[in-house]
Amino acid sequence: MSIYRSLPRCVALLGVLAIAACARTAPKLYGTVLQPISPAPPLTAIDQNGVPFSLARERGRVLALYFGFTHCKDICPQTLAKLGAARAKSRLGSRVAILFVSVDPARDTPAALRAFFARVGVRAVGVTGTLAQMKAIWSAYGVDVQATRTDVGHSDFVYFIGPRGNLRIVGGDDMSIAQLASDMRGLAR
Repeated sequence: MSIYRSLPRCVALLGVLAIAACARTAPKLYGTVLQPISPAPPLTAIDQNGVPFSLARERGRVLALYFGFTHCKDICPQTLAKLGAARAKSRLGSRVAILFVSVDPARDTPAALRAFFARVGVRAVGVTGTLAQMKAIWSAYGVDVQATRTDVGHSDFVYFIGPRGNLRIVGGDDMSIAQLASDMRGLAR
């Protein structure tokens, strides 16, 4: 076989290999991937600075949304710190926002949210509002809240919203920092 006859095959093979080498493999997703893809439920409240907040403000970024309360002694601060560590590990910086949604709006004032973030050592957006506002948000995300005089029991999931505003992944508190970071990277693509 002449070299000129096999040249087109070699060029085609080299092209396929070059494309395969350049293609990025999508990171493995560890949380539950939600199908079909749908817009995240609306979320309107006030943030830790007393400024009106809606999800549209964070559009274009991956959003890790967690429901908790500032008087929580264990799980809420641990999960928030874990999300902060995952954001750092993802190396996405400001392309990932952490959103902490109050399940205790009577005590979670904007000032309480700011103090909580300072105590935990994480950069996040915290939202609170009236009980009626917050109940509507909890219901939209399927969050069960059971308040007593001293404690607030609540669902413990992390919801990931993609840059286009779609609710994409739900993860549990059993996810590692590396797994959370992988999900953040996967959604940022």
